[in-house]
Amino acid sequence: MLFLLTVLNVAYVLDPNLQSVKDPAPNTNLKKILKVTELKKKCEEYNFTCHRHILNTLSNRLYDLYMSMQFQMEIWKSLEEKYNTEQ
Repeated sequence: MLFLLTVLNVAYVLDPNLQSVKDPAPNTNLKKILKVTELKKKCEEYNFTCHRHILNTLSNRLYDLYMSMQFQMEIWKSLEEKYNTEQ
């Protein structure tokens, strides 16, 4: 799964240290506002892609368990805790 997300260039959204994109200050110039808006949109798309690819790879039984989770990090952490064998 991690390999697939890396190939799709969306694996970085699973980084627990990833900071969210903040709204620009009210006195920011238009160019900066447009850049931040574009970045936020791209982040939302990547989050959606990551979330859906994780769900898509699960078996039907697991999908039913995890489909109610709205955030990819929530699913990822839960799956890691359950199936991580490196402990």
